[in-house]
Amino acid sequence: MENNRKSFEFDPIVPFLFIEEEKENMMAALRKLRYETGIRRVLLVFPVWNGDTKGPNAELAYEKFGDLLCDVKQQLAADGMEIGWWCAPSLTLGPDADRMEADSPRIQHLVGIDGTVSQSACCPIDPDYQLLFSSYVRTITKKARPSIILFEDDYRLSCNYGVDFGCFCPRHLEQFSSRIGRQTSREELEALFSTGGEQAVEYRRLWAELMRDSLVELATRLRSTVNEIAPDTRMALCQPGMSDFDGDMTGPVARAFAGTTKPLVRLWGTSYRSDNADSLPEITFHMLYSKLALPEDFEIIHESDTYPHSRFFFSATKLRALIALSMVYGFDGSLSYLTQYTDGPLEEKGYTAMIKESHDFFTGLRHSVEGFRLTGPRVLYRPLAHVHRGSYRTTPAWAQVLGKFGIPCVPYTPSDAAGSLPLFVNGENVLELSPEEIMSMLSGSVFLDGLAAYYLCRMGYGELIGAEVSEMGPNELRDIGHERVTPANVWRDNTEGTRMYFSDQAGPREESGAFRLKPLADAVILSQFVSENREVVSPSVVSFTNRLQGRIAVLAFNLQANRNESILNYKRKEQFRGIAEWLGSRSLPVYSEQPSLFVVALEHPDNGMKMTALFNLSLDETAGVQLVTDRAWYSQNIEFLDDHGIWQAVCNVSWERNDDERYRLSIAKSCSTLRPLVFRFSN
Repeated sequence: MENNRKSFEFDPIVPFLFIEEEKENMMAALRKLRYETGIRRVLLVFPVWNGDTKGPNAELAYEKFGDLLCDVKQQLAADGMEIGWWCAPSLTLGPDADRMEADSPRIQHLVGIDGTVSQSACCPIDPDYQLLFSSYVRTITKKARPSIILFEDDYRLSCNYGVDFGCFCPRHLEQFSSRIGRQTSREELEALFSTGGEQAVEYRRLWAELMRDSLVELATRLRSTVNEIAPDTRMALCQPGMSDFDGDMTGPVARAFAGTTKPLVRLWGTSYRSDNADSLPEITFHMLYSKLALPEDFEIIHESDTYPHSRFFFSATKLRALIALSMVYGFDGSLSYLTQYTDGPLEEKGYTAMIKESHDFFTGLRHSVEGFRLTGPRVLYRPLAHVHRGSYRTTPAWAQVLGKFGIPCVPYTPSDAAGSLPLFVNGENVLELSPEEIMSMLSGSVFLDGLAAYYLCRMGYGELIGAEVSEMGPNELRDIGHERVTPANVWRDNTEGTRMYFSDQAGPREESGAFRLKPLADAVILSQFVSENREVVSPSVVSFTNRLQGRIAVLAFNLQANRNESILNYKRKEQFRGIAEWLGSRSLPVYSEQPSLFVVALEHPDNGMKMTALFNLSLDETAGVQLVTDRAWYSQNIEFLDDHGIWQAVCNVSWERNDDERYRLSIAKSCSTLRPLVFRFSN
C-alpha cells in the first residue's frame, strides 16, 4: 500500500471498522466509498478494545478476522481497492490483567513508577507477550496477506492506560540496572525523579532510551514474524503523541517495523474532541519537526484524525485545513479518519464530501510545493528536553505565539547554518545544547524567553545575553500593574499608546511566570514592568549586541506558562516582528499585519519563486489580506490556488513601498476561518 504513482495524487488511507454481522452493508459502504469518493485504500480495524480477543477464545477471534480480511480483500480487488490491517489497539492487544486464564502464561502488564499496574497495556519485552503478539500477527498475515499492517498509536510505554513514564516492571528494572552498572529499584527511581537534580536528568535520559529500545525490540520481533510469510508486506507506525517521552522513538521503531520495505510513519498532528481553530500552529509544529528530522527515505503521512469522527466535535473545514497544511509541508499522504466505528460507517457525510471536493486541491497543492523550501525564523525543539523537567511538552511556546502573530517560523534543524536565521528558544530546550552549540547560538541571533535566559545565566552566560536573570518572588509579581513599551521600542505600526496587560498564569509546576532582568550597561530596554504608581519594577524585554557580535533579545516571561493577554496583543505582535527583523538584519520574508493569520512561507532556491499559505485562526472573516513582504518578494505576477488545484491570476493587488527593504501588499481576497489561501509570486 505505497503511494508509488509517478506523479503525486492525493490518495488517502481510511480506517474502517468492519462489523461482520453486517457484512452485506459493510461491503456496500466500502464500494460506496470507492465509487462516490474515490477512496481506494482502506484498513480494517481490529481487534478494537474489547470483545472476544480479550477472553479465552482470542486465538479463534484472530483466525476469524484473518478469514474476514482475506475475503474482503479478494471481493474488492476487482474494484481496485487495497485492503490492509490497522492493528488497533497495539500494546493493549492481549488479555487484560484481571482476565488472564489461570493456566495461561502470566503476561506482564506495564508497571508505573508509582507501582500502578496497567489493566490493559502489556510490556513489550516480556517474552510471553512477544510470543503472543507474534502469534496473532502470524495468524492474520498467513490467512490474509494484508497490503499493510499499521500499528495504532498506543504503541508506546508512556501515558498508556494508567502508566505515565514508561514501564517499571522487574525486567525493565533489571535492564536499567545493567545499563547504569548497579542495582536499583522502582522506589529509588521514583524518589530520585521527583527530587530532580543532575543524576535525575541523566537517569531520565537513560530510562527514555531504554523505553525506545524496548519498543524497537518488539517491532523487530514482529517484523521477523511477518518476514517468514510475506517479507514484502509493509508494516508501519502511527507515531504516538508521547513518542519523545519514550526516547524519541519514532525513527528507530518505524525502521524496525519496515525491515527491507520502504519505511512508513503516520505523524501525529491533530486535536481530539476539539474544533478549536487557533491551536493550528501548536498542534502541527511537532509533525513538521518530525518530518524534517526523519531520514529522507521515509514515506510520511499525516494523522488526519477527526476523533470521535463526527462534526459535533470536529468540522470538515478543520480536517481540510490540517490536510492542506500537511501538503504544504510536503507530506506524502494522509491517514484520513472519515468513517464512524458503528454499523453506519458512512453516517457522517461531511468528511467524505469534503475529501471528494478537495481531492484536486490537495493534489495541486502538493505538486506546487515540490522543490520549495520553508523559510522564516527557526524555533528550537529538542525531543529529550523533558528529561530536565520530568513533564512532557511537544511544542515550544514560540511556535503558537509566532503563528498567532503571522510570523512564519520553521523548526530548527542541524542543517541550518549557525547564525544564518534568527533562532527562538524557550524553556528547557536550551539545556539540551552543548557548550559549543550555545556559543554558536550566542554568536548568531537568538530570542530567549525568561526561563531559557535564566538557565543560561545559571550556566555563566549572563554577560553574553545582556542581562542577569533571576526569579521573581510572589511579592514582586504582585507589584506589577502592567507593562509598557519604551521609546527604544520603535516598532509601533497598527498600535496605540504604550501600555500592555500583565497577567502571570504560571502553574505550580513552573519555576516562575516571569523573571527579573538586570540588563548590562549596553543593553537596550524595549519594555518594562511597572507598578500601578508607574514605578519601574523590572525591564521586561531587552536587546543586546554582545562581544561576539551576536544579537540577543530576552523576554522576561516564561513563555510556556504565559501565552495569554500579556503576550498576545497588538503591541507585542509588532515588538516581536521588529525584534525578529533586527535579529536577522533583514525583513521577514512575509508577515501578516492582521491578527491570528497563520503564515507559512516558502522560497524556491533555483527559480526564485515564492509561495505563502495563509490560515485564518479567527472566527472573523478577513475582508482582504494585508501582508508586509521583503523586497525580494515584490512581484507583479501573483497567483492563487483555486479549489480545483489550478493557479489563477490574482486581480486587485496593491503594492506600497514601506522603506528600502519592505513592501506592504494588499490583496482583495477574503479569508475565512481555516480556509487556506495559497499565493505564488513569480519573477
